[in-house]
Amino acid sequence: MLPPIFAAVAAVFISLAAKPAEDANRLTRLFADGNSEEIANYFSASVQLTTPGKQGVYSKSQAKMILSGFFEQHAPSSAKSLQQGKSENGAHFLVISVSTQAGEYKTTVFYRGSGKAMSIHELKIEK
Repeated sequence: MLPPIFAAVAAVFISLAAKPAEDANRLTRLFADGNSEEIANYFSASVQLTTPGKQGVYSKSQAKMILSGFFEQHAPSSAKSLQQGKSENGAHFLVISVSTQAGEYKTTVFYRGSGKAMSIHELKIEK
């Protein structure tokens, strides 16, 4: 049996390691559902957003409308997490393949924080 201090430290590391996986699962489900409302809840005040035909830095509400429009035109049928990790500047990234009737879209999400404190600052959706 581990001494209490080691058990406590191990529990903290295990919970921290689980957060990115939970975030990836949550975001993948939201993209599979085309749930722009919930995804937008994680947007930072401004978002660098790229979708087919649109690219720029948008306010949270503008980015939400653009994402909603994308999902209206390209309703997802499924989504699959392809890769996740941490970039050199400390941001997390997640690559999701989103299947639609128009084909597959590679979606890359860059965010900071975790759980309810997650803040998406960049989102790219590319054919």
